[in-house]
Amino acid sequence: MASVLTRQKIIDAAVQCFNRDGLANIRLQHIADEAFVSIGNMTYHYRNKEAIVQAVWEQLVQKQRNLLAEFRIVPLFEDIERLLKSTFELQQQYQFFYIDTLEVMRAYPEIAAAHQQHIVWQVLQMEAAIRFNQSRGAFIPAPLDNPESSLANQFWMITDLWLYRQSVLKAPTDDYSAFRSMLWALFHPFFTDMGLREYQQLNDAAQAHTF
Repeated sequence: MASVLTRQKIIDAAVQCFNRDGLANIRLQHIADEAFVSIGNMTYHYRNKEAIVQAVWEQLVQKQRNLLAEFRIVPLFEDIERLLKSTFELQQQYQFFYIDTLEVMRAYPEIAAAHQQHIVWQVLQMEAAIRFNQSRGAFIPAPLDNPESSLANQFWMITDLWLYRQSVLKAPTDDYSAFRSMLWALFHPFFTDMGLREYQQLNDAAQAHTF
């Protein structure tokens, strides 16, 4: 049990360091200091920085999978809203990964290969959600060129690159309202009258909670 707690403490410390100072600027000593453990103790659990980054990535991906596993059961508009909120909170927790994605991919080829497969899986889950909302009449029917694939890929790109975009533009990275608006705007042209009504009800409920 103590070993599990120590490993988690090291991972949490690494995330704090990576978020604060950037992945490339962090050495093992920085993580050990943040976790209040000795270098020897830390390397007993994680032999090098790559092993720590791998563990952080696996933790992040598992949380993403848990979110999507729950979401894909019946992805109604309120479920999409919850997915957006949970995804945003996850990105805030692991900011370095979304801002320094290319750096991570270049430095750690094994993570890059696994992450490519994970992206494919994420896009497939969103495609299924779009088809579900088409079938129930909330989105317009799909023409022959299968637009849900393109829409699902756009959803992934906006979601995963949003923090990078905000950082480059020196815009707030913790503005959930902007994140939410940008992603719902992607779906807006595909709403049927029924979809528009549901979206308006969702907005009304969200505004009511802010007062």
